[in-house]
Amino acid sequence: MLWNFLSDETPKTIEDVTRILLSNRKIVDEDLFFSPPHPIDISVEELGVDNKMLQLAKDRILEAIKKKQKILVFGDYDADGVSATAILWKSLYELKADVLPFIPNREKHGYGLTDAALKEIYEKPLPDLIITVDTGIVAHRAVDELVKKGVDVIITDHHQPEDDLPKALAVVHSTKICGAVVAWVLVREFGEELAKKNLDLVALATVTDLMVLKGNNRAFVFHGLKEINKNNRRGLTTLIKVAGLEGKEVTATHLGFVIGPRINAMGRLSSAMDALRLLCTNNQQRAMKLAGLVDSTNSDRQQLTRDLYQQAREQIAEQKNEHILVVHSSDFHEGIIGLIAGRLTETYAKPAIVISTKGDVSKASARSVPGVNITEIIRTARKLLLEFGGHPMAAGFGFEHDNLSAVSEHFSQYGRENISPDLLQKRLDTELLLPMDLIDVELIESIAKLAPYGNGNSVPIFALKDIRVEDIKTMGSENQHLKLVLTDAGSNKKLTVLAWRKAQIAESLEIGALVNIAAVLEINEWQGKKTPQAVLKDLQLAEII
Repeated sequence: MLWNFLSDETPKTIEDVTRILLSNRKIVDEDLFFSPPHPIDISVEELGVDNKMLQLAKDRILEAIKKKQKILVFGDYDADGVSATAILWKSLYELKADVLPFIPNREKHGYGLTDAALKEIYEKPLPDLIITVDTGIVAHRAVDELVKKGVDVIITDHHQPEDDLPKALAVVHSTKICGAVVAWVLVREFGEELAKKNLDLVALATVTDLMVLKGNNRAFVFHGLKEINKNNRRGLTTLIKVAGLEGKEVTATHLGFVIGPRINAMGRLSSAMDALRLLCTNNQQRAMKLAGLVDSTNSDRQQLTRDLYQQAREQIAEQKNEHILVVHSSDFHEGIIGLIAGRLTETYAKPAIVISTKGDVSKASARSVPGVNITEIIRTARKLLLEFGGHPMAAGFGFEHDNLSAVSEHFSQYGRENISPDLLQKRLDTELLLPMDLIDVELIESIAKLAPYGNGNSVPIFALKDIRVEDIKTMGSENQHLKLVLTDAGSNKKLTVLAWRKAQIAESLEIGALVNIAAVLEINEWQGKKTPQAVLKDLQLAEII
């Protein structure tokens, strides 16, 4: 693994470390970074939302409430979409609107305002107003159809628009924020207190939708976490408890790796409507039942991901020389293929395309590596595809099953001919080379002030050079973890390093060996005493650097 040093400066003080970390993140306004403004005070213009459209949407909603017209909030099945639906639906309900939520089922309806989703809406009394959240910005045909049927449409979304916008009554849109924040901006128009109590879901959505946690997005998460830790939302608090976080201060890392995946699991394998019900319920018994369902569905998702990932790896064994990995199976669940692609990319440091061939239309999900725009690559096969879309690092597409061989070969050949092997190496961003004598509780507490961590503000990984192995122990029920004690020859300082699921490293180590490590620093608190420790990201023999 190649270590990419974000700074070549070696710090001499704690202040140096903080300064370098801020520089690595291109933070210019230190005061604004450490003391983000409250979201209530952030203007519409700063968030990239058209105020004229916002007022049109507000006025139409007030009219619907006054005339007791039926409103439908149409959302999406991921954590951002579920949070956005909860924010807008519950707020309108509290404003005495006649409002219902609708979140499509991934397998039954597909994504967005599809024909299948519209068919289900038409089977019931038509709403007078449909408000989309986290979707709809490219739903031209569906909006036209709804308008012809006499339904007003307001779109709130954050995805990339096309050259022309759908002919909706109002389009409340910004690519600077996630879908839930766009919905929250609309809710804020109806009262600050209504908006403030929804900041918890705004934080959840901003983290899980991988928004860059700088500027205004950092402000939303910074203040939203405070709301989460007040435990005012019964369903979310219950899920936090069921997930094993009771009594802990919930962080952005918990949202991204513990809470968010549980919400997302419902949209992947079951019904996201149950996740919505969990976030909106005030009944403790119902909250416990729904939280248990969400948690068990996530366990199923984890097991299914492990099983299908192993199946995918068996196909990968035959693609050692390929620059784009392509795997397919009728066993691959459509709700899991993105996760499998992500794991393959992480393991092999190559773009990966995972295809579910269940049914007449095959569905694919792709993940990429830095420097390789997977969406642009997919565009090169547009003649073979029915649909496609995404971002430089993640995308999806669909095609007729008969085109499977042609699609697979196209991407394999493209990879061989156009992607340089230099881009297909495992890389680890490390902040700087840290002298071990600087490591103490004060340094780690200083570093912690950079939180909340997430996309664009990653947990700092530090490199330590030429440190000696003093002790090696395996841990865990299956001895799958490793615990090292490392000593700095210059300062005689010792550091405990934990290596989760990396016990195999012990086979290449011996007491007294000199090593270089890349690790995250943290504080171990035991019996009231705080001591520094590290979590290993990579270890190399000292002579490599």
